[in-house]
Formats: sequence, structure tokens, C-alpha cells
Amino acid sequence: MIGLIASGLFLMFPSIPGADLSLFQQLNRELGALCQEPPAQAIRVCRLHARLVNG
Repeated sequence: MIGLIASGLFLMFPSIPGADLSLFQQLNRELGALCQEPPAQAIRVCRLHARLVNG
């Protein structure tokens, strides 16, 4: 599941000039792990993450 999420965000950001795609991939993996069982403070971030990944 996290692999699918990571590839989803990877495809969204290829055109950002100077972007380090490995950092986006790492951020996406961390968000995916956090959002499996998010604490109350992370619910909004996880919803945004889901919107980015799922389009």
C-alpha cells in the first residue's frame, strides 16, 4: 500500500524545478506510515495526503 502511495506522489511532482524527488518519496513514505494509524493531531494532514495520492 505504501509503495502505491509513494509512486502516486512521485508521479505528481516530476516537473518541479530543482526538486529532489528522493525527498518527496521519503516524505511520502513517512506520511503513509503515519497515516496508517494517525494520532488526532495528524488527521487533517493525512486527509490532505490521501487527496494528493488519490487525486
